[in-house]
Parts: sequence; structure tokens; C-alpha cells
Amino acid sequence: MTDRPFPEPNPYEGLLDEIDDLYGDAIDPTEDEIVYAECTTEEATIEACRDADVIITFIAPISDRVLEATDDVKLIIRQGAGYDNIDVQAATVRGIPVSNAPDYGSADVASHGIALALAASHDVVNGDRGLREQSGWGSNRVIHPIQGGTYGIVGLGRIGRRAVPMARGLGMDVIAFDPLLDDDIFEQLDVKKVSFEEMLERSDCIVLHAPLNKETHHLFSNDEFVQMKETAILVNVARGPLVDEDALVDAVESGEIRAAGLDVYEEEPPTDSPVLGSENIVCSPHHAGGSPDAKQNKIRIVREELERVLKGKPLHNIVNQEVYQYRE
Repeated sequence: MTDRPFPEPNPYEGLLDEIDDLYGDAIDPTEDEIVYAECTTEEATIEACRDADVIITFIAPISDRVLEATDDVKLIIRQGAGYDNIDVQAATVRGIPVSNAPDYGSADVASHGIALALAASHDVVNGDRGLREQSGWGSNRVIHPIQGGTYGIVGLGRIGRRAVPMARGLGMDVIAFDPLLDDDIFEQLDVKKVSFEEMLERSDCIVLHAPLNKETHHLFSNDEFVQMKETAILVNVARGPLVDEDALVDAVESGEIRAAGLDVYEEEPPTDSPVLGSENIVCSPHHAGGSPDAKQNKIRIVREELERVLKGKPLHNIVNQEVYQYRE
């Protein structure tokens, strides 16, 4: 929690993308106005938010250019945990706090990572297609169970931590790579801290729960796949650009790794992605955090943050705490 209240509330909130009507409960309709707009470009975002005081966004690009053209913005709330569609640095230097909705569906995303790993290792999708499209049992396919193997987690944040007991439920040895965490977190979770190279070499299944930034863009590409086991499975339920999709397809098709599972993609929706043409890559439509409970949690977290700003109370989920030095 921040130790400073937000300035006096302002009478206009610009709400972008897929915003639920329930957010209207957070405002006083006699004083405040909610504007709904679906924006996927900077131009559309600028037009929708030119006079906004608060922006709630899911996918709309909140870039430096957008912020330059929207002088009245006092707060940006990301309707989700990640916030790579927001230029946080540009917001920070303008004294604009950026808030998010952490942990709204962590267990769902963690379990979806497990589900994709199991679907890929057990060749569930191809087996299903064979039954539906061929006579009898379809093609005879061999499964390669991962239970009892090594489960590698890249990014031991809220979601990664939820995945630990799930993987152990399969009798797996859990290791993790996260250079930003102190050793005591690994000790508390009884998870072995490893280098990135050791992660690649040891894991039977690697699941990505890391944020997207300059350092993690294409974290997995040709060089990394070469270092992985030929029997390994890669799962990405974090951010699409963590994985070089062209390199992934090459790795799977050439046998450098066995299979992959993806819920996120470099370009979304992944209409022209090469991964859709590979039968050894299991794909889901970016719905890992899409359960009814997760949706309600997300709405609640964002609505409560909106209520705080309107009442001049301290915000709970600021991702750029350093912003306050620019507000002195």
C-alpha cells in the first residue's frame, strides 16, 4: 500500500477496451462520467482519452505519444496483472501512477500451464483429432508423461509460486530461475534456485511465468532450444514475445525439443502465426486467466482501486512507486 493519498478526485474517467458495466458502481453518476471505447491503436486511444482523468485499459496502447496528447490523466489502471501495453516510464516522469490487478487469477494461470504441459506430453489434441477425423482409434500415438521429471519455472512471482505445489502433485522436482528474487523466497518455497543455463539443461518441462521487458524479449530462441533436452516441453502462459515463434516451430519440427504449449503469442490474435501449423504445439486462445472467479476478482480489484482514487484514499497496487518523487 502506498503511504500517500491520491489528489482530489476528478470528474471524468476514460475506460478502455472490454470494461464491465460493474465499474459504474464505483462512481457517482451525478459527478462522474464513464466513457467506454474499444481501442487498439494509439490514434483511437488518444481520441477516446483526450480529456480523461483516469484510464482503465486491457489492451489499449498507453504509450508516450498517447500520454503526451492526454494532458489530464492522473491515473492508469491495467485491467490485469501484466502491464506491457503501458509505457510505465513515460507515465512515471509525468507523475502518473500506474496500477494493476495482481493475483486475480494466479491459480488459474498456474494450473493452465500444467494443463498445457500434460496435453502436449500426452498428445491429447492429436489423439482427439484422430478419433474425430479417422476410423477406429485413429493413428497410434505414443505419449511421454512428465510426472516424476523436473519442472522448471521461469519467473517465481505470484503465478509461478502457485505452480509449485501443482507440479509437486505430479511427483515432479521443481527448480526455478528468477534473478530478481532473494534466496530466502526460494528457501521458503523449498525450490532449488538455478541459473538459466541449468534450467535449460535439466528441465523436462519449462513453464514461463515471467514479465515481458527488454531483457526477456525472445528469452527463448534458437540458442536456448539447442541447450534443452530433446524430450523437453516448453509452455508459455506469460507473454507471447518471450518466445521466438519461428525458432520454436523449427525446434519442435526438427526434434530439438519434443513439444510446446502456448496460451500467448507474439501477435494476438495469432491469425498468421507459424505455431498454428505445427501439430506438436498445443495452442489455447489466451484464456488461462479466464475463469468466472478470475473475472470477478479482476473486476473487484480494479473497482476497489477506482473507488480509492475517487475518495482520495491511498492506492494499493501501484507498480511505479517511484512516481511520487515526480509529484513533489
